[in-house]
Formats: sequence, structure tokens, C-alpha cells
Amino acid sequence: MQLILQNCMRDELIARKNYFYETFHLWLVVNFYNDNYIRLVSMPTNCLDILFIIGHNTFVKKYLKFHKITEERIVAITCDGTIRFSSLKLPGKTLYIPHQNKQNYADLLDGNLYGFDFDLTESEILLYNTNQSIDVLQRLENTFRKL
Repeated sequence: MQLILQNCMRDELIARKNYFYETFHLWLVVNFYNDNYIRLVSMPTNCLDILFIIGHNTFVKKYLKFHKITEERIVAITCDGTIRFSSLKLPGKTLYIPHQNKQNYADLLDGNLYGFDFDLTESEILLYNTNQSIDVLQRLENTFRKL
């Protein structure tokens, strides 16, 4: 499993690592950092075939277009907005995005109200609270929108 975090959200890094540990019982370690993003990988690296990417929709779209994605499943924590991720050509990949409001944006909820140290989407809260004995892929299907 990999996590790509847009650099402008770097203040959330520790809280995001804690979220993923509590959600999947996986440690994440930074293995790349530049001015645009931070890449974290799970320990062990091959346990989940999922790429999580968190950032503004233009960043996410650019990353997906210009980077080789090895994971079969991509969870983009972002707004669909005017990007229309369903129109992206990602052969052999399954893409998930958070639930969107009527304007096609993912509402960010105040994480403090739910016990988190960062603002997050409804889908992330649902994923966190799903029964962890259920298969991870089923948990994604139940909590995110599959495109």
C-alpha cells in the first residue's frame, strides 16, 4: 500500500499515519519527499494493493496522469468537481472517490468533532468505523464511490 499526500497537507502527516494504522493496522513510513508530495509506503509494502492519494483535485489528476501506478486500486481523497475523474483513462485500475455533495465536491468535516486531528471526508469516517473483520475491498466498496 502507498499513500501520496500533497505537500500542502504535510501538517496532517502524523495524524494521517495514525489514521491508516488504526484503520488497517499498517505502519506507514516516508520513502520519498519533494516540493509537490510526500510518498509513504506500508510495512510490509505488499500487504494491500491500494494507492491512497490525498490532495486537491488538480494535483490528484496530474499525479495520476503522469506517474506509473502499480496498484490495482486507487482511492483518491479529493473532490471530483469539474475534473470528472471517471473520464480519466486508467486501464486495469479501479478508482474510488469519497461521496460527493450535489455540487460534486467532497465535504470536509471538522475532524475534532469525530476524534481526529485533521479534517476528513464522510467516506474516510465510514471507512475508519467499518468492521475490520470484513475484507478491505468490501470496506472500500461500502464507504467510497467506485467510478
